[in-house]
Amino acid sequence: MTTSSDIRKNNKKRIYRLMLDHESYTKQQISAMTGLSVATCNTLLNDMESNGILSIGDEKELRGVGRGSSLYSIDDGHEQYILVNISVQKGYRIVDHYVVSASGNMIQKSHVECEVVKVKDIADVIEGFMTQYSNANQIVLSIPGVIDGDEIALSDIRELEGAGLKEELREQFDKNIFMENDMHCIAYGYKDSRQDEDTVITLACFPSHIQPGTVTMHKGQIINGYNGIAGLAGFMPLGISPDEISELMVEGKCTDIISRIIGAVIAFINPKEIVFSGELISEKVLTEVAEYCSKSVPAKYMPEFKIAADFDEFLINGMFQIAIENKKL
Repeated sequence: MTTSSDIRKNNKKRIYRLMLDHESYTKQQISAMTGLSVATCNTLLNDMESNGILSIGDEKELRGVGRGSSLYSIDDGHEQYILVNISVQKGYRIVDHYVVSASGNMIQKSHVECEVVKVKDIADVIEGFMTQYSNANQIVLSIPGVIDGDEIALSDIRELEGAGLKEELREQFDKNIFMENDMHCIAYGYKDSRQDEDTVITLACFPSHIQPGTVTMHKGQIINGYNGIAGLAGFMPLGISPDEISELMVEGKCTDIISRIIGAVIAFINPKEIVFSGELISEKVLTEVAEYCSKSVPAKYMPEFKIAADFDEFLINGMFQIAIENKKL
């Protein structure tokens, strides 16, 4: 049951998300753009300003006449978020830490390549950031694997499986910590960049030497599946083990696997667009994939294939969007 408190929080979130474009707005403009009454906006804006979430800038005259109206914007320094992405690239473990401001501005980042991912090493970087940014209240983790509650059940990085990463960080820092599959993070970021609630879009990542992954946004909703494994192509019954799939994810051997995965996506999800990324993707590979799929899928139902240089921008924004979704207002 939705309570008045829930409605109030949701309305604050609507106002906050509006202001993430780094613009300043008057109360009247916020009312018009959110659909909330001026009176409701007045109450919520006063509350958010008194709590240091918003700042009030110079007044401006509306249409050149009458009293000026205050301009509201996000106080960028009232909170920071620490984002951590763990990945595998060309055989190396990569741990990227980012500090972003309350409106999503990048403040600082750290890039580490290692042979084994250790919880202590991740915590050490976070601790260093915490000493610099006292208002860092959330940590968001992006993981290449299956998230089962607070645990990493399966991962391309085997040492993370059952390592208790989230729990250890929570105990050490006593902060709100959220952990999500990396492809789902990418989808949250891509969804925010598109602002498209009608199109069915699949994102497909094919890096070398590790299992591929896909994620689909169905008319604005990210398809996670019952256990959160929707889109994990390594679980497809391809007649070989997941480890063998990883071995075939190399240039010259990968096209058959990619074609079969994309063929299944088209048949069962029916996306309008498929956006590809990863070292194994090229125009030549996509031409071969399209030829394979066209043998069974009528031309009028074939999705549009697109290539993204990488998904990094969407990944970082997706982790930020998760932080905003869980932000207390």
